[in-house]
Amino acid sequence: MKEIIFNRNDYKSYKDFYLDAYKKLGGDRFDDFDFCKPDLGSNADILDEFLWYCHYDNLHCIFINFDVDKIKEQKKYDDYEFNLVIEVFEMFAEEFPNNSIEFKMDNQQ
Repeated sequence: MKEIIFNRNDYKSYKDFYLDAYKKLGGDRFDDFDFCKPDLGSNADILDEFLWYCHYDNLHCIFINFDVDKIKEQKKYDDYEFNLVIEVFEMFAEEFPNNSIEFKMDNQQ
């Protein structure tokens, strides 16, 4: 299983997350996403389709320092966008169980 780590502390905003996700998930290998590289258009719908292309990759995505409870409150626009990202990854792992996601805070590593 290929481990991919996303650390919330590495991103100033949700747009930085999309740049990192495209890179870590090997977006350049899919010609269908040339129109929106290198950041998947910072769009959850495009991320959803992109992950479908990755569903055979056996991914274990670890989200570090993503306080899911706080994000789901959506008090800031970044929270709203990160909530969409989390929902997309949760649906991805549910639909394709050969992939998984995990949430950790720094003090739980």
